Amino acid sequence: MIAQASEWLARLDAGRTTERELDDWREADPRRAAAFAQVAAAWSRLDVLRTADALPPARELRVSRRGWLAGGGALAASLVGGVYLGRDHLLRTGVSTDVGERRTFTLPDGSSVELNTDTRIAWRFDRKRRRLWLERGEAALTVAQDALRPFELVTVRGLARLAAGQFNARLRPAGLDLIVLAGQAAVETVSASAEVGVASAAAARQVLEITDQRIDVADAREAEVQSVQAWRRGEIVFEGQSLSAAVEEYNRYLTRKLVVDDTRAANLRLGGRFLTGDPDSFLRALRTTFGLRIIDDGSSRILLKSP
Repeated sequence: MIAQASEWLARLDAGRTTERELDDWREADPRRAAAFAQVAAAWSRLDVLRTADALPPARELRVSRRGWLAGGGALAASLVGGVYLGRDHLLRTGVSTDVGERRTFTLPDGSSVELNTDTRIAWRFDRKRRRLWLERGEAALTVAQDALRPFELVTVRGLARLAAGQFNARLRPAGLDLIVLAGQAAVETVSASAEVGVASAAAARQVLEITDQRIDVADAREAEVQSVQAWRRGEIVFEGQSLSAAVEEYNRYLTRKLVVDDTRAANLRLGGRFLTGDPDSFLRALRTTFGLRIIDDGSSRILLKSP
């Protein structure tokens, strides 16, 4: 059980799992929670006993970034250099948003991050690098210039090294969408790598769609850029999406979920700009425009049906 707990802590540090997944693993068996607490506490005590000057350079661990992301390096590091992973994990600062909430933070280096609904991040900055973990949700990043310390964005899909600029990162079930609004990004996963840059305001913004199998790079559509700008204002924009897709997007911001109850309604196409915190205006528009029936089905959902 101790070995499993060590591996879970290593996977979390490497960005190959999330705290939510870790919680699910721990809660399934009380012995797991006890083992994880024991591992974290032991690594913390080891770190206290060693000064920063006594630690060997990171390169002595001989773990490549690709090997780390692939998992083998993370496990090896957890067994040979567990103190580093324990120290890194325990010294992170983490913040999150609830469903429907947005928050903005200034990071220690002067960079800023804005969190969209149901998002969690953590960060640790030291003398060698700036590292931020996106564990779930969506975040807009304004990365400050630092010639000595690279800025690394870590997710379960891979690692992105970001130059000074503006970026938007969103974790989806199928992968990560990284929009480069200004600046440069170099992304590496287990199976692929890619680099893009936006040198000026006149240059096309770039979007990287990152999955376990590949990285697709393309010019960002204006609708994608508008969507990023909209959520930062507390808005949501639809431009011809089906009602089923629109409801799926709107539900990110709602504790009471909307449910499209028939195929005819699901295939309706709609457009418009709405406030994420005012679903009633969205429902009124659907009733007025399409004549949909809005049925309160209790505390957890609202049904949308054709007339």
